[in-house]
Amino acid sequence: IERMKYLLRLEKELQSAWFSLVFYPVEGDALQKARNQLIDTLSRVDDALASKKTSTTEAGVDEVLLESPWFLGGSSPSFVDIQYITHMERIVASALYWKGLSIRGGADDKHKFHHLEKWFLAFESRRSYLATKSDYYTLVMSIPSQNGPGYFIDDAKEVSSKICGLDGAWNLPLDYDVLSSFQKGGNNDEEESRRHEAAFALTQKHEAIVSFATRGAGEPGRPSFHAELADPYAEPNESYTRSVDICLRHVTAALLDGVDIAETVASKDLKGQAGDGTLRQGWDQYEDKDGRTYWWNDETGYVRYQSAPTQQLDTCLEYLRDRVGVPRDMREGAAMQLRAHLNWIIILLRFGT
Repeated sequence: IERMKYLLRLEKELQSAWFSLVFYPVEGDALQKARNQLIDTLSRVDDALASKKTSTTEAGVDEVLLESPWFLGGSSPSFVDIQYITHMERIVASALYWKGLSIRGGADDKHKFHHLEKWFLAFESRRSYLATKSDYYTLVMSIPSQNGPGYFIDDAKEVSSKICGLDGAWNLPLDYDVLSSFQKGGNNDEEESRRHEAAFALTQKHEAIVSFATRGAGEPGRPSFHAELADPYAEPNESYTRSVDICLRHVTAALLDGVDIAETVASKDLKGQAGDGTLRQGWDQYEDKDGRTYWWNDETGYVRYQSAPTQQLDTCLEYLRDRVGVPRDMREGAAMQLRAHLNWIIILLRFGT
């Protein structure tokens, strides 16, 4: 009981250190102090996982439990492990995205938490956990509506761009090591199974997904929400239903058979059908200090990097791509494949290759 109480207090300290680093606009020495505080707290969590777990026998004698990755020992996670994992997923994703701090591995050994990594891997060996595990993109897109905005530092720009699919990170072939903690296996069967899972998700609710995607060419909903990608009141643009339907059929074929087989037919159907790139009302195009194009809406204050806010066919597919959620829609590997194959069809629409 005392160990459990200590671990739950430590988890509260971990949350506090996380908030201080990610959700407060600290700079200079204060930023370094907040970073060190999170690392120190994570080290204490790592030490807690490394320590021997004991239980008391009926005779009142402490016995050391068998080696276990879990906080309280045993062969399965306890309440304490469940309490930690719900926040650790968010901490790992957000610290990397906003502050460039890699908690799970990395070249710098002092930022490696070996026992914590074993704990993560123990969770990820359980199918029940993988069915509920989110991915970095879904987490960082949803966190601001729950915890407030995170604050970027320059050192995080490269990795945060890739998490959001910029700079070709969501193009085929995928680099799993960059995109998330999901490690790319060398087994082609795994790659195929991820594609097939995405294809199944598309076909299972094809009509509803087509209608949802046409919101990209429709009018945004009112009121708007703090979460940028949440738009529950948006209206579909039914004039794009048939075109989106055809596009998603080609995406499904590519997921099942591979893009090399699907591309010839898809290119004949779709080449040059993206639209003329006219922006929606209220949006203007700019360039940031790193030379990357972005779009700003002076009515809502929204900023977009991923794609131009038009009301055309390619925007429908981008709208869908940016809203593939994990695990709500599918598992992590399948979501990566779907986003990448949607990018493949968008490129065909725009350029034909």
